[in-house]
Amino acid sequence: MNRIRKVKLVKKLYGLFKEANIPKYLHHFGPKKYTSWCHLFIIIVQQRLKSGMQQTLNLLYDFGFTKLPKRTTLVKFIKRIPIKLWNFLLSITTKIDKSEFGAIDATGISRTVASDYYKERIDRINPIKDHLKLSLYIDVKSRKVLSTRLRAKQAHDTKDVKYLVNNSNIISEINLMDKGYDDNKIHSFFREQGVYSIIPVRKNARSGRYRKEMRDHFDYGLYLQRNAVEFVISSIKRMYGDHVRCKKIYGQRAEIYSRLILHNLQSLLLSEIFT
Repeated sequence: MNRIRKVKLVKKLYGLFKEANIPKYLHHFGPKKYTSWCHLFIIIVQQRLKSGMQQTLNLLYDFGFTKLPKRTTLVKFIKRIPIKLWNFLLSITTKIDKSEFGAIDATGISRTVASDYYKERIDRINPIKDHLKLSLYIDVKSRKVLSTRLRAKQAHDTKDVKYLVNNSNIISEINLMDKGYDDNKIHSFFREQGVYSIIPVRKNARSGRYRKEMRDHFDYGLYLQRNAVEFVISSIKRMYGDHVRCKKIYGQRAEIYSRLILHNLQSLLLSEIFT
């Protein structure tokens, strides 16, 4: 079974590039030796190996991939990848026609991972607070990521909801969020899309028509399915790590989107194997 999954993952990646109709080159300047597919394959494989870019190139070379771009070439390519292309690639990997339940949540991704020795030397027990904010919109049943948003600076959870919904190729019929998203405008936004939202109200909630409905007629049975987004976040962090290596936001974005694309593809492979 493991052998089947490894072969299929490579095919899924190239099938993804073909379906997305990615151009052979992202720009027309200067001579070009390597295609966009080659660059994207290395970038995504880097996250699967959980190693640095140069380490990934060295490992691929050791396994027989002799025609590889240099590290600086990959860095320049990552800088040119537009955010729309990343969102489009992620949306293709969902393969969902209908979503009954969706969930939205946010988490932190560390920029730096200090060693225990370093924290002991500076007399610090808690982790150093230098992190990105990652918001996810997932389908509860398949546990695939429908859309995402990565922020370099911290912002309130409610600011990312419209972006997540607008960049998803499908909107769930019932959307689940925690108290951090308690806002009557969020409920109104989902009603305008023809769907519903379930958000527990904060203490002493008095204003807002939909917030009052949540306060008086809250369905805890449906709300418990929100745990699926917590599982997805935990799974991605355990599989690929809870930190990023790049210092620039375009490199950090490439790392995060590559992990989410791999997560969706592996979920798709598992569903094909066991069905």
